[in-house]
Amino acid sequence: MENVKESTNVKQQHESNVNEAENFDTFMKAMVQVVEKYGRFVLQELDCVA
Repeated sequence: MENVKESTNVKQQHESNVNEAENFDTFMKAMVQVVEKYGRFVLQELDCVA
């Protein structure tokens, strides 16, 4: 019975890790898009301030 519980816990941890990896990849893709879209503008604004 405990082996079944341990097996279930391991599966849940693996699924959790996969979900976290997918969430991180989605977040990083969104951040890359933001930097690609606004990066040049922000750098120009910072250059004007300096």
